[in-house]
Amino acid sequence: MGNDSFYAYNGAVQKIPCSVLSYVFDDFNSGQAFKVFAFNNSQFNEVGWYYPSASSDDIDRYVVFNYTEQVWTIGQLNRTAWLDSGVENYPRATTSNYLYEQEFGYDNDGSPMTNVFIESSDFDIGDGESFAFINRIIPDIKFLSNSSEGKVNIVLKTRDYPGDTLTTASTSQIAASTSKADIRARARQITLRLESDDDAANTGNDNVGWRLGATRMDVKSDGRR
Repeated sequence: MGNDSFYAYNGAVQKIPCSVLSYVFDDFNSGQAFKVFAFNNSQFNEVGWYYPSASSDDIDRYVVFNYTEQVWTIGQLNRTAWLDSGVENYPRATTSNYLYEQEFGYDNDGSPMTNVFIESSDFDIGDGESFAFINRIIPDIKFLSNSSEGKVNIVLKTRDYPGDTLTTASTSQIAASTSKADIRARARQITLRLESDDDAANTGNDNVGWRLGATRMDVKSDGRR
């Protein structure tokens, strides 16, 4: 992690293309840069960095690069040190005089996890001139625990022009038994978001892990106007 980019060494130093570059460096406290540290999470082929955002004097965010899938991930978490798995079965991390076992369980230190989601970038049909009509989503989600009770929400967001604000066209609750979700939406650009429905108020739906596969949509071209 450099002053304004990320780098790798494979005999020569080269810059790593990063889809979240602006998110990280436009909101980074350079005065506390000495607190930044890198970590390796070999179980998931990841390398990452914990860093302080512009409004914080302490570490409060992380950015992770999966070097096998070439995918970036961002999040908010306070950690001050990290030890990869190997000596122990799971990674260990520290903060505020606590030692945490990472990558274990599906809750937030005993509490339901909040604001957990996966969201795609915008996608369209062809060169984006034509509207897309979406009438069905076929989910591919594997629940890793409490599979009979677990649920996630699939949120479809749309807009007609790049400068427009994304609006929610539909929200569908998906369980292990859900084969499809029937919807109706029309737009030039589409974004798909999957949200964890981990809520303590929903009995049996907390502490649920899930994994996203190849979720599909039934999309048709619907003209230019």
